[in-house]
Amino acid sequence: MSLDIIKGVFQKLSTGTNWSLQLLNIKTSKRTGTGYSSRQITLTPNERLDTLINDIASVYTGNGKKSVATYRAVREYDGTADAFTVYKLSSAHELISEEYATFVQVIANPDNENNPFEYTSAYLLKGQLEVNGESIPIKLVSMQNPVTTLKHKFLRKKGAFEELSDKVLSLRPTMDILVVGETVYFLTLAGENLFNMARSYKAVCHQKVEEVEQADIISGIDNFKSTAETGHNPRRFIAFNENRLAALKKKNVRVAMAKRFSIPLDASGDKFDATAEGATEKIVKLLCNKGMMDPFEKTAVEVDGARQWR
Repeated sequence: MSLDIIKGVFQKLSTGTNWSLQLLNIKTSKRTGTGYSSRQITLTPNERLDTLINDIASVYTGNGKKSVATYRAVREYDGTADAFTVYKLSSAHELISEEYATFVQVIANPDNENNPFEYTSAYLLKGQLEVNGESIPIKLVSMQNPVTTLKHKFLRKKGAFEELSDKVLSLRPTMDILVVGETVYFLTLAGENLFNMARSYKAVCHQKVEEVEQADIISGIDNFKSTAETGHNPRRFIAFNENRLAALKKKNVRVAMAKRFSIPLDASGDKFDATAEGATEKIVKLLCNKGMMDPFEKTAVEVDGARQWR
């Protein structure tokens, strides 16, 4: 199980080899997409990096709020936001493949000379770990700004206290992303920012909304499009169900679903009416596996997502 893999990685973290520490900058733009730059740094004394790695391992194998034991499951990334679930993606997945390839290329050749305090987006640990008898590359990323300016901090000097105003590195032992081989695990949804995933799922949303428009199942399509592509809705389209859209092209199915999920129909009784208040949200949820039937009450319910019953 994936959860066992994650737990095993943190339990063995201190046995890893070839560890290196990098600071990251992440820049995004509509024209050029997502760009990265990295700065490798060295901690002294030499064993201080080992101490940081051991502290991270302790956080995730202990009994605290960040412990792996607090997670209930590992699921394929589907746009939902359950704090007790680790979401995973292959590095080749269309949502992150382009950004991941650029990211890996940059951290393979980090800068060693630029001002490290200019790298304020995240910090990264890279190493090798034996997993199931095989040496696997491991990456850990914390999306918290690693650079802090000291304020209201004072150092005792010659009988008085002198204010410190220097910049320092603050490397917290809590991580947002774990990469094991070619599998990316999102320990928190802050990890989405590493790959600018908001841009990706908005692109997916736009594509799927165009497919819905072409299916001609909705009256008031402009209302549908403007609502479906805003707010939390674009995330939902990661779980868009093509089979449901195909089924809804049949009028009898639309009428049945409209009754079952309280979605209004237009005056002709033929199409969903997206001009009615709340209609678009219901249509999106139905198309994106968020609308199901309670097996006992036989009533419509909203769920985080649908997975095969086991």
